[in-house]
Amino acid sequence: MTVRNPIPLRVRSISGQAVRYVLVAGTTSLFYLSLVAAGLAAQVHYFVAILIAQGITILCAFPFYRRFVFQSRSRLAVDFARFVGVWSTGAIAGLVVTPLLVEVLMWHPLVAQIVAIVVVSVMSFLGHRYFSFRDTSKADKPSRISVD
Repeated sequence: MTVRNPIPLRVRSISGQAVRYVLVAGTTSLFYLSLVAAGLAAQVHYFVAILIAQGITILCAFPFYRRFVFQSRSRLAVDFARFVGVWSTGAIAGLVVTPLLVEVLMWHPLVAQIVAIVVVSVMSFLGHRYFSFRDTSKADKPSRISVD
């Protein structure tokens, strides 16, 4: 007797991908925050610490997002360019939100970064899913239209 899974394959694929994203994004965020904290501990201005941490983290995160989360088979350079585009959007949002929280509301820079990460995470997942690592193999093939 064969038991069919009532959840469509596409939905199962997205939910598995979302779980992998949470794991990788969570690990990446902890790594990033540790770099920011190290910069702050070394008396580096929070804005500079954020920029340095962003640069290091993006290079470390890309291979994990590409292979483990989104399992992309597209060209490396194209994936990386799109990844940087999506990542930069989130980084810029964080660079705008953080000074507002630090300078205006007097929050600690690390707390401000945590809030920025939470706000940007959902948008980042969607950007990577539908832009950075989208499946271009289906888009390249002409669709067949059946006329009955």
